[in-house]
Amino acid sequence: MTTTEGVDSTSAAHQAVVSDAGHEERQRVREAQFRNVSVEVSAWIGKTKLTFGELSELRPGRVIELDQPVGAPIEIVLNREVVLARGEVVEVGDEYGIRITEIVAGKEL
Repeated sequence: MTTTEGVDSTSAAHQAVVSDAGHEERQRVREAQFRNVSVEVSAWIGKTKLTFGELSELRPGRVIELDQPVGAPIEIVLNREVVLARGEVVEVGDEYGIRITEIVAGKEL
């Protein structure tokens, strides 16, 4: 091995280490930036389809039947598109909450 070859391989190894460190730093900065991004998180208990005629007939006291049975898991949805998790409705003082029973996002994304 010549002196030049040794310098080249050492230089390449050094650049790889510097590149990895730079990548890790960029990743940390990116993650820190995303932590402050706000997204809409919704809880869906079910859905149905109604005609405009049925909508116009809605009055207090009417019941809209949904596509989920009583006791079915509530879906926790990101930006009205991605199901993140499922859970069950719980009382939190005078308000509703959801106890997470399943994380879905890692499986379906």
